[in-house]
Amino acid sequence: MAKYDVIVIGAGAAGLTAGALLAKFGKKVLIVERDAYLGGRAMAIPYEGYRLNLGGHLLEDSGSGITRIFEFLGKRLEHGVVNQGLPYWDNREGRWRPIQERYRVDKNELKKVIRILCETEFEEFDRYDHLPLRAWLLEHTRSEGVIELFEYIAMAECLTEKWYDHSASDNLYVRKMHYQEKQTAGYSFWPVGGWDGLFHTLAEAVREHGGEIRLQTRAHRVVIENGRVVAVALEPVQKAIPTEAFNLEYVETEVVICTLPVWNVLEIVWEQDLPDWYVAQVKMLAQDRFRVCWLGFYVASHEPIYTGTSLTELAVWFEAPYSRLPGWAFLVSGMDATTAPAGKHLFNCGFAFQGVRDREWIERKFAEAERDLAAMYPDTFTPRNIIWKKRHLVAHPPFGVIQKPCLVGRYRPDYQAPNVEGVFFASETFRSRGIGVDRAARAALTCVERVLGFRIPEFKDSWHY
Repeated sequence: MAKYDVIVIGAGAAGLTAGALLAKFGKKVLIVERDAYLGGRAMAIPYEGYRLNLGGHLLEDSGSGITRIFEFLGKRLEHGVVNQGLPYWDNREGRWRPIQERYRVDKNELKKVIRILCETEFEEFDRYDHLPLRAWLLEHTRSEGVIELFEYIAMAECLTEKWYDHSASDNLYVRKMHYQEKQTAGYSFWPVGGWDGLFHTLAEAVREHGGEIRLQTRAHRVVIENGRVVAVALEPVQKAIPTEAFNLEYVETEVVICTLPVWNVLEIVWEQDLPDWYVAQVKMLAQDRFRVCWLGFYVASHEPIYTGTSLTELAVWFEAPYSRLPGWAFLVSGMDATTAPAGKHLFNCGFAFQGVRDREWIERKFAEAERDLAAMYPDTFTPRNIIWKKRHLVAHPPFGVIQKPCLVGRYRPDYQAPNVEGVFFASETFRSRGIGVDRAARAALTCVERVLGFRIPEFKDSWHY
């Protein structure tokens, strides 16, 4: 039986980060991934000369997260084009407006709130796990413009279906980081080399330090005996015959870092091996109704589809004209021209919703969303300009667990499985803070430090649990 110090399940941002860091510290590491691509839910796929990103869109790390992890690994995560402008759709007036119009008359109020935010310790925000973002803001300002600025940014980052339902704590952590590290409310950028380049660089760091990565290999079960991890049962994804099953390879290890989300984790870490209250926490968050999803479009076009503010803008709306869903849009080729053939453009958008919906609802909303886009981009979302468009649905798996009050922070299962030695969960759906890929990387860093048993000095001032 082969033996490793640590087996990491999943080769997304969290899994590759955990594997690379542990390998750098001399651990014998194996990363297993069921798909043929690196990146997990943020992988990049080539299509007719374009590069489509399945999950990751922009990277929201102001410098202390995955960017610093790259530096520690001897790599460089170069921040490419930063989004410029946050136009929002005013449904009452039927036009795009710059977000600055919402707080232009309240600059002093905005400065006051920013000062209070930056002076507040991160741990203080934990007290707001059970409250919406607006509740914290109302303690410090009555300016609706300032409040809506925070809520629009939260909409673009977290995809909460109702703008008044954003978690206070999760959003305040990110706002404080971005203001302190980049002097802006919301900092997001396109990684140079694209998302596939980002994941291949992390994989390179894993292998350079002696770690192994097996693609198309499924973790069947984490084997736990007497409250300790002893092995992981692995199974090849590619089958010799359609009925092939349970041809398992048992690989010995004492530590497992699982990056699967709450809706999949109990498939490989069995319930009877975990405390019942902890299983109840996992199942509560894994409910279909708490999944944040979106339906959207990849659109190839002759001329760029954007509001006119900037080719690198991130456009948002609280409520679209016909679907009545909130959403976001940006010109991918404006961020990175190599994502489309020369002289062509690639547009991406999503209409957010909460919970699993039936096929009839999804089909109806897709049709309404096309009407929304035609209304919001009347000059460019036209048959004459569009080369092709692809509908896409992020629901199975979803984007994540919705970041509402009582569904974040201390209300989520801890990184370390209680009463079980050697099981860690580096998933953004467990206890974590941040956004997307950066959130996953910070979760991995926390788990790595718990495995090592000490805080890594290079990250002592980098916020993570």
